[in-house]
Order: sequence, then structure tokens, then C-alpha cells
Amino acid sequence: MLLAAVLLAGGRRRKIRMAVGRRPRTPAMPFLVHVVLLLVVAAAVAGVVGVLLWRVLGQPAVGTAPGRQPTPVAPTATTWSAQEALDAVKIVLTVVGGVGAVVALTASYRRQRLSEVEAYREDTKVMLDRFCKSAELLGSPESAVRTASVYAFAALANDAPEARQGCIDVLCAYLRQPYRSRSEGDRFGATSQDQAGQAHATTDRADAGGDPRQERSVRLTIIRLIRDNLHLPDDDPRTWRGHDFNFSGAVLDGADFSGATFNGAGAVTFADATITGPISFDGATFASGTVSFDGARFAGGGISLTGANFNGGVVDLSRIDEGQPPPASELWPARHPVPVGLRLPPSALRGQPALHPHHTPPAPGGITAGHSG
Repeated sequence: MLLAAVLLAGGRRRKIRMAVGRRPRTPAMPFLVHVVLLLVVAAAVAGVVGVLLWRVLGQPAVGTAPGRQPTPVAPTATTWSAQEALDAVKIVLTVVGGVGAVVALTASYRRQRLSEVEAYREDTKVMLDRFCKSAELLGSPESAVRTASVYAFAALANDAPEARQGCIDVLCAYLRQPYRSRSEGDRFGATSQDQAGQAHATTDRADAGGDPRQERSVRLTIIRLIRDNLHLPDDDPRTWRGHDFNFSGAVLDGADFSGATFNGAGAVTFADATITGPISFDGATFASGTVSFDGARFAGGGISLTGANFNGGVVDLSRIDEGQPPPASELWPARHPVPVGLRLPPSALRGQPALHPHHTPPAPGGITAGHSG
């Protein structure tokens, strides 16, 4: 059933290769060639420095060896003694020594770069292994194994910020897999937290029987981890705020995003989703951007935004599927102003007061919202 999720994991390899940051560049020039080139440059520099020094000092003649007649020179020319010539050579050699120090620094730098490349390759291999192993576990027929895979993806997302979006995409893709939600008669009244916790105690026999409760618990675990990481503040390196969450076409048999913060850096869409259980945004903050429900169908599920904060963000319910719409009174209580940031379908806006940014209505059981603070 989850082969598509495994295939998706293979398609995310490119993103995971960035898991340890930008790839260090491998030195393009062989080390020996690099050193020889620097020595040639050093010799050239030494020659240039010697010539310039000789010209600056008036092009003096170098002292002759004993027993030889000095070559006649112009009256204005000066002659270097052997000691002066030796001092000039020392200056040139000092310059060459400086170039040699540059060669040594270059060698040290190249060794460091090669070490970084090797460390990058090793870290990337570890990240890829973790990603692929988690993807394989996500296709297990046992719900406990799938739940472990979900936690593994969440841990990888927290350890490797550059790989985080890829991990989130895989988790959202799991939620978009075909899913048969429980019938109303099979609801046991357990909360999302309880159902998520039961995933660890799932038996093989229950999985073999295809108990939808076990699959539901895995899905609720994914949603809970997304919510918990959206609780983390912006300055926390593990936060999932600002990332894309694609729930389009998913069947959501209940979802709890209470207290989460959504901002405009990431796109959040529930387009064409089927809501068969309660979905809660109670106390959530919509800082910017739009949470879209275009074409979403509420098939027995409601949505609650009690105490939600609209600080520039929008929850757009104006284009939900009204082929089987919930009653307008459940979408929004009559005679209560709709807060700015909440867009309702036309059928739910008939007879509603003007928009109001600061209003907390009662919670009648359908879609509710308010502004706290």
C-alpha cells in the first residue's frame, strides 16, 4: 500500500545530499602541480624583486673577484662590494622564503579542504542511509514499525535542517495515501493523543487483520509530530515553521493542530482533502500566508478555530466543496462577526455581520474562531 511513499523517498535523494550543508568543493588542481606552479611563481618573484632592487639602487656593478680587473663603469655608477651583494641576495631569499610560507599554507589549506570533502561524503552517506531506511520502514505492514519510521523521519528532520522539507514531504505523502477512515459506529471516543500512543502497543495479528484503528494511530502520530514541531519558536533550530505542508487530497479522520504557528514562508494546503473527523486549530496562530481548503469536503468532520490568532494570516474556507456542505450554522454561528483572516463560503456568509478583527464567539460545535489576546 505504501510503495508510493518508498518511491518518493528515492526521489528525495537530491535534497538529502544537502543535509550537512553546502558541499565542499574538491580541489581541481593536483597537489604536485600546485606546488611546482607556486615554486615557479616564487622564482619569478625573486627575479623580479632582485632586478627592481638593483635598479632602485642605481644599477650598481657587483664587485669583481680577486685578480681580475674591474670593468670600467660610468663615473656616476656605484659598485657593490661582496658584502653588499650578499645582503641583496639575502633580501631576495627572504622574499622567496615568504613565498615558501605561502606554499606551506596552501598545502595546509588543501589538506583541510580534502578533509572537509571526506567528512561531507561520510555525513551525506549516513543521512542517505537514515532516509532510505526510514522510507523502507514506512512501507512495513506492521503499524508499530511504521510509527517508528515516522519518528525516525522527524528525528532526521531535526538533525538536518536542509533535509527537513524532504522529510516533511514524505510524511505528508503518507497522509495522502489511500485510506479508509473508520465508520461512525467504530469510533471509540479516544483522543488523538491516546490513539497515537497506542501505535507502540500494536500487535502483528491486529495489523494482519487490517484494523483501521492502527493505521489511524500512525496518521495521528504524524499530525501530532507536525503540530509539536510547529509549537517550537522561530529561534529554535528544530522548528518546522516556514515549511510547506501539502495535505491535498488526504483523508483526515481527525487532526489536532491546536497551538501551532503557521507563517507565510511555507505553503499549507488542504485542497481536495476529505475531512471525516474533527480538525482543530484551537489557539493556533496564523502569522502570515494562507491555509487553503480549496475543494475540501467535510464528510462528517468539523473544524474549530476557537481562540485562534489571525496576525496577518488567512484560513480560506471560501471554496470548500459545497456538494455536501455542513449547515451554515455549523460553519459559523449566526449573528457573530466573522474575524478578519477567516474566509467562509458564500452560503455561510448570508446574514452575517460585517467582518471584525477582534471577536471571540461561543463554540457551537462547527467551525468556530476567535481572537485571543
